[in-house]
Amino acid sequence: MSSAGIVRLASAILIALRGTSLFAYAQGQAHPMESSVELAPPAVEQRKPVPRLWPRAAGWLLVLLLVWLYHSILYRLALQWWGDPNFSHGFFVPAFSLFVLWQDRDQLKKVRISPSWTGLPFVILALVMLVLGVLGVELFTSRASFIVLLAGLIILFRGWPLFRAVLFPWAFLFLMVPLPAIILQHFTFPLQILASKLATWALQSVGIPALREGNVIDLPRFPLQVVEACSGIRSLVSLLTFSIIYGYLMDDRKSVRVALACAAVPIAITANVFRIFVTGLVGQWNPDLAQGFYHEFQGWLVFVVALGLLFAVHRVINLIWKPTPSTSIPHHALDNNTSAPSTATPSWSFRFVITAALMLVTAAGLQAHPQEEALPLRQPLSSLPAEVENWSSTDTELDEQTLEILGSGEFLMRDYEDTAQRQPGIGLFVAFFPTQKMGDTIHSPSHCLPGAGWVPTERGVVTLTRPDGTSFPVNRYVVSKAGERALVLYWFQAHGREVASEYSAKYYLITDSIRLHRSDGALVRLMTPMFKGESADAAQARMMQLGNQVIPLLDNSIPR
Repeated sequence: MSSAGIVRLASAILIALRGTSLFAYAQGQAHPMESSVELAPPAVEQRKPVPRLWPRAAGWLLVLLLVWLYHSILYRLALQWWGDPNFSHGFFVPAFSLFVLWQDRDQLKKVRISPSWTGLPFVILALVMLVLGVLGVELFTSRASFIVLLAGLIILFRGWPLFRAVLFPWAFLFLMVPLPAIILQHFTFPLQILASKLATWALQSVGIPALREGNVIDLPRFPLQVVEACSGIRSLVSLLTFSIIYGYLMDDRKSVRVALACAAVPIAITANVFRIFVTGLVGQWNPDLAQGFYHEFQGWLVFVVALGLLFAVHRVINLIWKPTPSTSIPHHALDNNTSAPSTATPSWSFRFVITAALMLVTAAGLQAHPQEEALPLRQPLSSLPAEVENWSSTDTELDEQTLEILGSGEFLMRDYEDTAQRQPGIGLFVAFFPTQKMGDTIHSPSHCLPGAGWVPTERGVVTLTRPDGTSFPVNRYVVSKAGERALVLYWFQAHGREVASEYSAKYYLITDSIRLHRSDGALVRLMTPMFKGESADAAQARMMQLGNQVIPLLDNSIPR
C-alpha cells in the first residue's frame, strides 16, 4: 500500500479526535466560514416560494451532461490514482472536498443567490480546455477543465457569493490532478539530486564510505540508486495533502494552516533523506534488505515519521502562539448589508439553454472526432542496420527499472565502434512512443544526464546538416563525470519534423494530434567520449561520420 493509505487512515483518526466539534454547524456552534461569505439576515420573515420542477430538472440535466463529457476522463484519472503510487492520495481529495461541503451545508443554504453572467466565460474556457486536452492528448488540461467548469457553473447559476463560500474545497480539488510530466520532471530530478547529496553527506558523517555520481550513491557493498520513487515527490504531494486536511480540521487560524502546509515541504525532504540514509545503513549489513518489500516498508515507516514531525510542528506553533477559543458570531454580524434571498425562483431558462447548448456541441464534437490514431506503417527500431560502412555495433538491453521509468514505448540502445580506425565509440539511443495519449511521454536528457552523474559544462543549440542539404536544430551538451568528458547531441523527432526544445515538441504534439490524429514521437540521442583536449566541434565532426549515415534511416522507424 502506498503512503496515501496512511493519509486516509490518519485523516479518519483526525475526524474521530475532532469529535462532535467537527460538526459545529449542525449543532449550532461556531465554526465560521471564510469572511468573504455573504449571508442573508434571518430577521425578515418571508413566504417561501413554491418549489418549481424546472430548475431542479435543469440541474440534473446539467449533471448528466457533465457525466457524458467527463466520464472517460475521470475514469482514467481514477485508474492512474490506483496504479501510480505518486498520486494514490487522489482518491481522498474529492472525498474531503465533499465532506467540507456537507459540513458547511447549513451555512451554504444561507448564502445569497446572485447568478452572474461572468460565469459564462469560465464555462467557455473550460470547454475549450477540454477540447484541446482531449484532441491534443494533454491529460492535465482535460482533467483541470472539469474543475474550471464547476467554477463556471457555480458562478453562472448561483453567483460569486456561493463560489467564494466554496472556494477552499473547490481549490483543494486541484491536488487530485497529476501535474504534466514536462513540469513534474523539473521537480523530480532536482529532488533526486538533493536527496542524493544530503544522504551521501549523512552516510559519510557516520563513517560509511560513500561516493555520489548523480543520483547513484556507490557504497562498499552495493550501489544505491535514488530513483524517481525516492525523489521525495511522492511523500511531498501526499504529505502536502494531509497537512492541508490536518490544518483545516485541527486549527481555525488561517496563518497556522498556511504554516503547516508550507512545513510539509521541508518535512517531506528531510524524511526522504532519512529513508535513503537508513537504506544505506541497512544495506551495509544485508543488501537484500535495501530492496523489495523491506524498502517499501521503510517508505511506510518514514512517512509515519513525517506525520509525527508535522504534529510536532503544530505543537511548537501552539506553544509559541497559544490558540484562543472560538466565539460565536451571529449571522447578521457577518454582513449587515446583505439582502435576503429572492422569494422568486431564479430564472434558469436562458442560462440553462446556452450552457446546455455549449456542452452538447462540445460533447458531440468530441464524439465525432476519430478515436483511433492514424499511425502509418513503420519498421521496428531494431531494423536499423547494425553495421554501417566501417562501423559495427552491439545492442544493450534496458533493465526493468529503466523501462518502468521510460513508460510504454520502443527503445534502442546501440553502441557503434569504428573498425577502420581507433577512436571512441558512439552511442545511439532512440525512444519511440507510438502514442502519448495515455500519459507516457518523452524524458528529456537534460534531466536524465545529471541523474546519471554527468554534469553539463557546455550547452547550446547547433544545426545539423543532412547529406541532402536540409538542416535541423539539435541540443549539444558537453558533460563530464569523474574527470571524463563526453559530447551529447539530442533532438525530438516526429512527423518529419526535428526540434531541439522539449516545449516546442510538446506544442507540436498537441497541434499534430488535432490535425493529424497522431501523437507518436521519438527522442534521438548520440553520445561519444571526448579525447583529452578535444573541442566540441571536433568531437561533433567525428560523431557525424556515423550520424550522416544513420540519421536518414531513422525515417523508416519514426514515420513522417
